[in-house]
Amino acid sequence: MALNHYLCNMIEDLKIYCAPLQGFTDYIWRNTHAEMFGGIDIYYTPFMRMVNGEIPKRDIHDILPENNTATIRPQIIACAPTDAVMMATKMKEMGYHCIDINMGCPHPPIALKKKGSGILAYPDVCKQTLSALAQIPDMEYSIKMRLGYDDAQQWKSILPLFESINPKEIVLHPRIGKQLYKGEINFEQFMEFAQSCRYPLIYNGDIQSIEQIHTIKEKCPNLSGVMIGRKLLATPDLFETEKSAEKIRHFHDLLLERYSEKLTGGEHQILSKMKTLWEYLLPDGDKKARKLIKKSNNLTKYNEAVNLIFRNSDFK
Repeated sequence: MALNHYLCNMIEDLKIYCAPLQGFTDYIWRNTHAEMFGGIDIYYTPFMRMVNGEIPKRDIHDILPENNTATIRPQIIACAPTDAVMMATKMKEMGYHCIDINMGCPHPPIALKKKGSGILAYPDVCKQTLSALAQIPDMEYSIKMRLGYDDAQQWKSILPLFESINPKEIVLHPRIGKQLYKGEINFEQFMEFAQSCRYPLIYNGDIQSIEQIHTIKEKCPNLSGVMIGRKLLATPDLFETEKSAEKIRHFHDLLLERYSEKLTGGEHQILSKMKTLWEYLLPDGDKKARKLIKKSNNLTKYNEAVNLIFRNSDFK
């Protein structure tokens, strides 16, 4: 990672993680980002889940070691003990010895089933799941979580339960699940959590700049690292000293090339996947071009719109 001396001094002792975002940070995106920009210590993968008693093939495919050149930490969604053990065991069979337990997903279809952030409102369920996972030999865990599901102090009932797995680290997003990504970050509760937590702590939530990372570190000197999600999708060269339209364009073109090679659903599927990328990428880019990308119905029109956005946008 090419950082000037000033920026290096601000974050050199912090781990930098990429947050998992369902539908966005698949193995092709992760590998391509690591190849083009670097700067990320670990890419967390979108969570594996159980569907009708089975692990979806696409979830397995995404974390196959042969598909991943970037350093990853696979993730399971916190749920019933038997399902959690089945997924963790599968990951161990694939060669992974440290996985993340997702207790942070806020989306209602997940949380209302006592999964993700939803499990934080049910300490007994959480305890059963953690106790079951603790029985798997030679497996370490990290935890990605929120302050609670519907109460910002629910973590106080959950934190003591982590003793059973002695987590490698905890990633905390200081909102409650019901907020989704809206409303204010509760930094006061984050600091209280930090003072109560004896495990390495990673901050996650609304990070917009390297300077902001430095500010968070000043307020919480014992912080081990930060996790960045949506900002990294919007600004993939966040940790680059020199901003380059050509480099971001090359990143885009590599993604298009690699999705075209791997996706089997034809032009429509490729186009749909690339449009998803623009839900976050270059949010301040030319508005007319962004609309044309959204409206494009074939790859020729899509590429014309992409040419326009890179020609008309300011990357400085």
